[in-house]
Amino acid sequence: MMFIKEFGQIDINSIQEVGGKGANLGEMTQAGLPVPPGYCITAEAYRQFVSRAGLDELLAQLAEPSTMKNEDIALLSQEISQRILETPLPEEVAQEVVQAFTQVIGHGSLAAVRSSATAEDLPEASFAGQQESYLNIPLSELSNHIKLCWASLWTERAIHYRINNSFDQRQVFLAVVVQQMVDSEVSGVAFSVNPLNAKENEIVIESVWGLGEGIVSGKVTPDHYVINKQNDPIIRYIIADKEKMAVHPLNGPGTTFAEVAEDQRQRSSLSKKDILELTELIKRIEEHYQFPQDIEWAKTGNRYYILQARPITTLHKSTEQVDEHIGESEFFNFDPELEWTNLGGVKERYNKPSSVLGWSILEPCDTEGGLYAYRSISKKELPSPIFAANIYGYLYLNFTNLKSLQPLKMLEPYSSVPDWQQFAPKRTWFKELTLTIGSIKAGNKLINSLAKAFYAMLPDYLDNIDKHKKTDVKSLTMPELLDYIKNNLELAKQFFQLQLPSLSVTEALYNMLTGFMKKWLGDEDLSLSSKLVSGLPDNLTVRTNNKLWELTETVASSPYLRELLAQSTIPEFLSRLDDSIVGKAFKAKLTDFLGDYGHLNVNMDIAEDFWWENPGIILAMVKGSLTADKRINPEEREQQKQKEREETEVLVRSKLNFVQRAIFDKLLKSTQSYMLLRDNRHFYVTMPFSLIKKLWSPLRKDLQRKDICLIHRISTI
Repeated sequence: MMFIKEFGQIDINSIQEVGGKGANLGEMTQAGLPVPPGYCITAEAYRQFVSRAGLDELLAQLAEPSTMKNEDIALLSQEISQRILETPLPEEVAQEVVQAFTQVIGHGSLAAVRSSATAEDLPEASFAGQQESYLNIPLSELSNHIKLCWASLWTERAIHYRINNSFDQRQVFLAVVVQQMVDSEVSGVAFSVNPLNAKENEIVIESVWGLGEGIVSGKVTPDHYVINKQNDPIIRYIIADKEKMAVHPLNGPGTTFAEVAEDQRQRSSLSKKDILELTELIKRIEEHYQFPQDIEWAKTGNRYYILQARPITTLHKSTEQVDEHIGESEFFNFDPELEWTNLGGVKERYNKPSSVLGWSILEPCDTEGGLYAYRSISKKELPSPIFAANIYGYLYLNFTNLKSLQPLKMLEPYSSVPDWQQFAPKRTWFKELTLTIGSIKAGNKLINSLAKAFYAMLPDYLDNIDKHKKTDVKSLTMPELLDYIKNNLELAKQFFQLQLPSLSVTEALYNMLTGFMKKWLGDEDLSLSSKLVSGLPDNLTVRTNNKLWELTETVASSPYLRELLAQSTIPEFLSRLDDSIVGKAFKAKLTDFLGDYGHLNVNMDIAEDFWWENPGIILAMVKGSLTADKRINPEEREQQKQKEREETEVLVRSKLNFVQRAIFDKLLKSTQSYMLLRDNRHFYVTMPFSLIKKLWSPLRKDLQRKDICLIHRISTI
């Protein structure tokens, strides 16, 4: 075959023929590594297609990109992509593609179709992520997705990337990898060198249930394991709460997300045996390439498959260059007076880098919450008035402050790393006893006061939010606009005073409850404990999900809306709602929904889209629900959880004696109260952030247009 190369026919020297991704898959196949079978559609097939489609003249316009405006590049990108998608494959190429699919993949099987640029994955320039990948593709859809891969070479982003990295646009070609799909039970990524600290003796593995799209999309926080490469002990690990998993849809290409079973969510997705087997495979790959590797893998049954491997191109520091005082990312003490940590649940809650704008608003709020908690339990002077810091974009807590307040028992969540002794507090037994007694008194004080204070504060908070929502910001002068931002920031700081310490109280109470359940009922897997805090009434997250379900049902009940949503882009879908009666009715419901819930966003960073500014977030959830294998009514699910909680409470009480039952009842009541407060606080906390975001964009444009120097005033609010 002229335009097809099976993996067994190519190796690392075939980059110009099949691209970096294809060459690596061939190299690993030749080395006997477990790669799913597949083949490459060569760069020559792409060249033939470009010639047949008459694209040479269009591509010639990119010979001098410095003379082109951004608008010109955008128009050219659209024209090239449209020409590719409208032109049929040359007959000789199409015949070989179909024949190879039947022989290598299997006539009734599904394939992953991935782009493989001929300059991709080279150590000196990483093109990874510039082109597209498509999953779950049948033979009938293959030709179309090959052209989609070719077209992805000419997106604006890809063109600008090559301009910025001085690549000749006419000398970059695209091969396509067609590989048998692996219906993975567990999948993930691995790094043969720790990318956080450049330590060559450490391997990092991250894994999720289902397909790897869960990690790639960022929608699922993976389990995280660090392994010593020399003797294979697991140095440390973090087991995430994996609420969702990526799976194949029943019909059609791509992936969809399904809920993970309750008993699997907080269970390690890899056993110790799995981790050690995968570690050996990672070491084999690095040994073969003689260079640190970034690896994508999948596991089905008892077999691992390697889906991709490429050099890690971002290791600019050698192990010797890493500051020994810094150690791992969990602790930093670059300030001789202060130490910082992202352990104790911080890494899981704030797992994405914060924007500069978002941090400028979040930092004073975090500090306000920290000061409130400290003043509630101590009159001593703090080592530092700063409670949180942004380190490399991520949130870290002031560990020096924490150590001055908390006994060793409460510091256990921070002691799970090898360097712990370096950061552990050095104190006498009397000091430890004093802190323990003080923390018990302070804990009881906060438990008895925080929830009451929160619900007492809430009506005024919501009244002020409502007043700000009704303010006609277009009529405000510049000083009034700045006051508007300042007032909303003050509201946010007021909210954080109570919500931030309530998180610590919630975690402490739940830890006490699980400890009680383990000791007296043997609840080692927390199956009973988790049910005791589920299905609580008046949960605003549940209310939001119910309203989202109503939107989904509106689309589900209309064949017209279902078809429109399935076949259109989000902007197209929104623009065509006024074309029909059912469309207008759905638009009205969507508008009402955004009016009530549009202030929500992912992680309290105002640089992230709020629902009101990007309805596509809602429509994507509706679309995902419609294509899920099994649609579950959230209200019915919550009723089932409520029933399980009530039955579990009865069961637990029946197994306890009188004294144990009294302790359990008091502990359970407090834990449930604060668990509900924790779940509901996110519904309220983003309200002032959302109002600031609505004003920020027009204010920024006004500042730029008038060329007035008020930025310093805003930054010092």
